Amino acid sequence: MRVTNRTERYISYRLNILGIRVWEDRCHLVARDRTGHWQPLGSAKRLPIALPHSPEDIGGDTLLLTAYQYDLEQPGSDLRAVLSKKKDFQQALLDDSRGRPRDGTATPVV
Repeated sequence: MRVTNRTERYISYRLNILGIRVWEDRCHLVARDRTGHWQPLGSAKRLPIALPHSPEDIGGDTLLLTAYQYDLEQPGSDLRAVLSKKKDFQQALLDDSRGRPRDGTATPVV
């Protein structure tokens, strides 16, 4: 699931219990706690980050593993482009829940 928070200017890419929160210049691994809130894990990483193309490229990095898994489960998402900074972050904030330009229809955002 892709969740945009325009007030705090980040995009969350969420799997079941792990996810990645991305700001314009950094990203952070996040985990859902028992109350359903998403909490940061470890330290933030500066962008750009190259998303791995195979499991062999992950090297034990949990953030890269989560990004790799998200990319597999959500084909066509803009996670790869946002992490690598190939997509303008302001445009990504404005795009719909799949990371595509809005066509005028309403999409829930925070």
